[in-house]
Amino acid sequence: MIDTGEQTTPQPAAPDWLTIARDAFVGSTNYFDNSIRYDIEQDIRQFQSVHPAGSKYLTDTFRARSHFFRPKTRSAIRKGEATAAEALFATEDVLSVAAEDDENPVQQASAAVMKEILQYRLTKTIPWFLTAVASYQEAQAVGVVVSYQCWEYDAVRGIDRPAIKLRPIENIRIDPASEWVDPIGSSPYLIDMLPMYVKDVRARMTQPDPKTGAPRWAPIPDSEILQAVRSYSDSTRLTREGSKRTDSKDQITTLTDFTIVWIHKNIVEWNGQDWLYYTLGTNRLLSNPVPLRQVYRHGKRPYVMGFCALEAHRLYPGGVGRLTRDIQAEINENANQRSDNVKFAMNKRYFVKRGKRVDLRSLVRNIPSSVTLMDDPEKDVQVQETQDVTSSAYAEQDRLNLDFDDVAGAFSGSSVQSNRNLNETVGGMNILTASANKVENYQLRTWIETWAEPVLRQVTLLEQEYETDDIILALAGRKAELPQKFGIDAVTDDLLQQELTLNINVGLGLTSPQEQVNRFMFGLSTLRDILADGVLERYGLKISEVIKEIFGKLGYKSGGRFFDENQDPAVTGLKAMVQQLEQRLAMKQDPELTKAQIRKVMAEIDNIQAERVKKGVESAYSAMQAAGVIAATPQTAPIADTVMAAAGYRVPVPPGVDPNFGAGAGAPLTEAAPEVPANPHTHPNLPQPPASAGDGAQQGIETPAVDAVPA
Repeated sequence: MIDTGEQTTPQPAAPDWLTIARDAFVGSTNYFDNSIRYDIEQDIRQFQSVHPAGSKYLTDTFRARSHFFRPKTRSAIRKGEATAAEALFATEDVLSVAAEDDENPVQQASAAVMKEILQYRLTKTIPWFLTAVASYQEAQAVGVVVSYQCWEYDAVRGIDRPAIKLRPIENIRIDPASEWVDPIGSSPYLIDMLPMYVKDVRARMTQPDPKTGAPRWAPIPDSEILQAVRSYSDSTRLTREGSKRTDSKDQITTLTDFTIVWIHKNIVEWNGQDWLYYTLGTNRLLSNPVPLRQVYRHGKRPYVMGFCALEAHRLYPGGVGRLTRDIQAEINENANQRSDNVKFAMNKRYFVKRGKRVDLRSLVRNIPSSVTLMDDPEKDVQVQETQDVTSSAYAEQDRLNLDFDDVAGAFSGSSVQSNRNLNETVGGMNILTASANKVENYQLRTWIETWAEPVLRQVTLLEQEYETDDIILALAGRKAELPQKFGIDAVTDDLLQQELTLNINVGLGLTSPQEQVNRFMFGLSTLRDILADGVLERYGLKISEVIKEIFGKLGYKSGGRFFDENQDPAVTGLKAMVQQLEQRLAMKQDPELTKAQIRKVMAEIDNIQAERVKKGVESAYSAMQAAGVIAATPQTAPIADTVMAAAGYRVPVPPGVDPNFGAGAGAPLTEAAPEVPANPHTHPNLPQPPASAGDGAQQGIETPAVDAVPA
């Protein structure tokens, strides 16, 4: 072998994938069990209105005492779910899709088609309402929510669709040192524990996934499969299902087609690339590792973790249940003590002398009109008097309710009853609801930014890579009006795979539909007043920015979807009038009058276009005059620059594209200049120039004298 002197980088040897999966699972599970599991189980119990583990109310001492649980936490979370449902599903348009490049017609067409495809999928094939509301419930109850986005394909059952599946947090393992802003993407590994039927495991051992190309699993004997059945039990799952229910994935000793087996789906970063493979628990490798992009062609990890309460630098933030845990316990304590006091006040406690003949059963039953036999009522039995509950107990309850509502961001009837001076007026009610609405909207916006929008962006990527349903594509193309607006006849792969931006349409700020409509109409009327006389437009007002600002203040993330920014409103209205008149002409209703009206409207459109040209010419002419002044008196240039900057003038970048005038005002002329007639001064308002002293021919072009230039 000849040594060329070049050094080659040695390729790292393939790791022991089963050992990596086992070590990652053991390390992350130890952290989850020691630091996270207890809080999550307590949050679940509080959401279910069950006293936390270890509570005194679960002991034998309090079995006969009052041990009620006032469901304040469940009530606050239900109100949050109602707010999310009303904000997300108030209109049929679930989302809006925009092109990355607004000037690219192909991307605009792709955005229009993709919006219709996603709208169809979220309405017809994906249970988006159940998924979204359940996701928000999970984020409020336990703090975080995790979902898996994939493409489902089954030729036998005719399934070919995207799917969003919520994953229990106790079945997900990530590295404890992951970044809190992006736990899924920053973790060096991700493990998803999948409960699967034995029949499904055996099916994956015989054939791969034909749609995604997921690898086929290695055949495993039943004895090893049975070990995976026995190897896993989860206390969090038992807590979620309730103490009175048996484990739905209980361990058994026999193996049938419907036995649950735990499969680990491992995504591991190695050598700068994500690899995907499956293991039977931590005991056996089911598939060879393949690059993640081979199975998910968009190349991203198909998981999203979101939350509704922000806690900086904390991987598993708490939700509403954790924020209100202590206040909820205090409310329960106050209510149970008051209940016991009322019971004692209404059903007296008795002291009976030992050994005396007293009918204890009759005394304990305390039935009206009953008879209790005893020898000496005054000596054998004493009645313990208990004072009734004082008003301080109820005042304490009101204050606890107010504290709970402040922390949870909820507004309830108890808040109204505790603020009688404010709720006597409509203004007072608005004051009470203002702060609660802010917290609710903050929680909802946090959940949308961290879970809802990232999930739908992944669904968009799945649609771009795997959508092949010709019926859905044709329907989306027809609804997007591709032939009419963009001149495109068919939806192709190149059209779908464009860079797009997705946003969820949600109106925040008000929960009343009537108030939402009033707010929306207020925004439209405000915008109409701004653009009424057209004065602000002549000063370079950016209408698109005004729309964003007005509707952003009203709770909408963007108001651009309500307007067509590429059309002049005046021209659009006149063209619509032309169409109406042409329809009347086709119906043979006053044809001569209709033709005259059409000519009038077309003339108005020409006048609008001519006015734009006139403004551009006047601006250019004024610029030439200013240039002449500066050329004659250079000392005025700094003063002119200062005045122009104060007036808002911007330097054209790039040269030739002037942002200070209308379209094309600063663009170079590309067409040939028209021929100048022998006598260019033909306008009746311009006098004929005087003949020269020589031969009477005009020399050069006469222009008005430049201002401030000495003759």
